[in-house]
Amino acid sequence: MKFWIRWLALWLVLGIGLRLYLLLNYPPQAEAPNLAHFFFGGVNDLQAFLLVAGIVSLIGMFSIRVLRWAVFVAVAISLMIFVTEIFFWLEFERRLDRLVFHYLAYPKEVLVFLEEQFRLSILVVPIVLFSWLITRMLRWPTPADNERRASVGLVVVSLLVATFGQPLGQSNNRVAGEFASNGYLGVLKSARYSVKEIPWLDRGFTQPAQKKAGHERGASTGNIDAELASKRHVVLIIEESFAGPVWEDKELRAKYLPNFSELTKTSISFSHLFATGSRTTRGLEALLNGFPPLPGISATERAGFERLPSLARGMSDGGFYPVFMYGGWPGFSNFSNYWRSSGFQQIWSREDFDETFTTSWGVADEALFDRLIVEMGNLTQAHERVFLSTLTVSHHRPYDFPQGAVEWPPNERRSEFAMAYADHALGSFFRDARKQAWYADTLFLVVADHGLHTRGDALIPAESYHIPLLIHAKGVASRQFDGMGSSISLAKTLMTIFDIDTDENFAGENLLCDCDTLVPIEFAYHVGLLERDAMHVIKADGQPVSWVYDAQTNRLQNPMTLVNSQARQRVVDAFAPAYGWFYGKPQNPPQLTDSDYAGIVVNAGSGINAD
Repeated sequence: MKFWIRWLALWLVLGIGLRLYLLLNYPPQAEAPNLAHFFFGGVNDLQAFLLVAGIVSLIGMFSIRVLRWAVFVAVAISLMIFVTEIFFWLEFERRLDRLVFHYLAYPKEVLVFLEEQFRLSILVVPIVLFSWLITRMLRWPTPADNERRASVGLVVVSLLVATFGQPLGQSNNRVAGEFASNGYLGVLKSARYSVKEIPWLDRGFTQPAQKKAGHERGASTGNIDAELASKRHVVLIIEESFAGPVWEDKELRAKYLPNFSELTKTSISFSHLFATGSRTTRGLEALLNGFPPLPGISATERAGFERLPSLARGMSDGGFYPVFMYGGWPGFSNFSNYWRSSGFQQIWSREDFDETFTTSWGVADEALFDRLIVEMGNLTQAHERVFLSTLTVSHHRPYDFPQGAVEWPPNERRSEFAMAYADHALGSFFRDARKQAWYADTLFLVVADHGLHTRGDALIPAESYHIPLLIHAKGVASRQFDGMGSSISLAKTLMTIFDIDTDENFAGENLLCDCDTLVPIEFAYHVGLLERDAMHVIKADGQPVSWVYDAQTNRLQNPMTLVNSQARQRVVDAFAPAYGWFYGKPQNPPQLTDSDYAGIVVNAGSGINAD
């Protein structure tokens, strides 16, 4: 057993070293971890080691030679995971999780990205060499280390960890919990988690009746509806990650986003609009399907995604010809199949563009918008009404863009510089569009798919979900709507503007109602509602918790359990019907009362009104 003990000691030392690095790069606004998180982190690393050691021991039962090769491969993979954990923390403030399975499903696109961003081919040699040196330092396992009883014991412990192991040190502090955890347990938890086995979703909904989308509460907005409805065409521009500190800060916005700032002066804008999640698939699910974010992956990536309500079909019911233009990989995240099943009649992807500047994610925004100008000219000649949606990719890692387009150097690969380029391309597009015959008859919508980076230590980092939405059209006066709203409501808003009679069962409400509307959010299997004074969350285990929320500063603070069932029921009412509709499990909802939560303790003086 000496070899396993030496490997375990090195494993724990590396785990401590990694946490020290994470601590040096800890988000400044998050509550820092304490010594307990280091202790729980060590226990979590022990669980991960036992899991890996059991797998290696099982493989090595064949012979000592096989065991030694298995150890070498395991060490090499562990080093790669070590590096990947650093990337995940810097990019997402989290450990490896279900995103790993998403990326493994699209190896070509991901390998191209990793090569372009991290020069993966160059790292392979030092990782292999370092792995060999580590295994030599540990001394190769001997036949005594491969003794059958010891091997069987490791395999049994590994199975126990795989079945019951959970990351310890978890709390309502998301970032500290991630700090204490590790990627092995995060991936393991995701691998055995099934969205179809969430008890509170199974018992809290009724089958929603099909209803016509149209005018609902607060739908009367004076002359705005009439002015917008007079347009014959609609262009929906979904900007990749076009949010975050640069957009929220007035000085940074003026510096890096002058075109967007100028466009805001002649557009309808929304000061309190939020994405439903932190990924593009979530953004598309909200914008193009008007569908709540079920716990886990986006519904666009699940079996049965063809049945989702569709903005493309809804617009078709209004006489619009729907098309989608994307400069990225058509197969990534099931995009092409998803858009076709949604009813888009034509789809352009990076394969349809001539030789131009590209990154690992797709063509530069300028090339995308140049093609959009051309195709809108052709489409508006051939069709009475056109609905064109597009998704940009330039403001995405590796943050590359053409040299000379903006004053900032692309070789530094900084987010704010890439965002400035995206703004430049957007401004150029509108200058060119104003010269086109179809411009005066077109309604433009510019919206982000999601925020830039997750930030804040709440279980759902809703502070980073704050995104812009502009509605722009010739002859339409500028106005700012300050009601709480969600990108999930864009589909319903368009149905209301054009008075479209459709069977597409969109969630959400009319954003032009000048009132607070539904804001559903999701992160890491937790779901919630963001309201003007609080964020109410139902955790993955079904337990409720709330945060005080200040809509003016967009800040969350003071997590605490709910005082009664009413806020929890509002969350259930927002998500369970969509779950029931998607999976076809109608049931009668139970009567939830305060007695269901009699044992819950609340911090005094919270300021939260759960009713």
